[in-house]
Amino acid sequence: MTISITGGTFSGGMQFFIPPPPLLPVLNLDAANYSAVPTNGSTIAGTGTFVINVANPTPRISWNSANGGVFRVTTASTTNFLTFGPDYSSGTQAFTVGMAYKWNGTLGGRLLNANSATPDFLMGLWGSGGCKMNIAYGDAFVGSSADTADTAWHFIWFTNTGSAGASKAKSYIATSTAPSGTYGTGATNNGFNGLRLFGRFSNSTTSSEQVDADVGFVKVWDKELTLAEIQAEHATYKTRFGY
Repeated sequence: MTISITGGTFSGGMQFFIPPPPLLPVLNLDAANYSAVPTNGSTIAGTGTFVINVANPTPRISWNSANGGVFRVTTASTTNFLTFGPDYSSGTQAFTVGMAYKWNGTLGGRLLNANSATPDFLMGLWGSGGCKMNIAYGDAFVGSSADTADTAWHFIWFTNTGSAGASKAKSYIATSTAPSGTYGTGATNNGFNGLRLFGRFSNSTTSSEQVDADVGFVKVWDKELTLAEIQAEHATYKTRFGY
């Protein structure tokens, strides 16, 4: 009898299959791994070795146990934000960023941004004409920039192949149902030099376009996830966020 194992075959007494290892992100900032706002300068309590910097002097950022754990901003200010993550600003680094988020219905602004002035990178919420959702922007919009934000939980993934082409950038969105295809594609996605939550980079101590919102997680992979891999991510998290 033959035993089939990923990568080869061996003789034995039964057949079985050993699946490939799970697809691990290089960064997994998940509020479910915390019981309070992270400590400034600490290593993120998930996959990866990245440090998180916490600017929260007021404080306006809090941790809440809803949905297994969320980072929440109410009455947003220009001096309350989180920064973390890799430098993927080369334009040739393949990556995927995934996020679960919810607008709180008060102050619209920019949710997940680059932690630098350039490249300009934005995901989730944008405070244009009130507040817009499903935003994926990497020096150009990938998908619609006109979806009026509601206060339900949303998932978004923004990918980059790292290679020039008409579909270098892809965005995917979901609520209760997994995405069945892209929400948008584009030739431009120049990445980001670190990430900033709850406001747009002005300088190291100040943001603009701050926003009131809940964030369940931000995950970064150093590859372009396939649609099937994104659907698997959705299946993993949808129940936690009420779906």
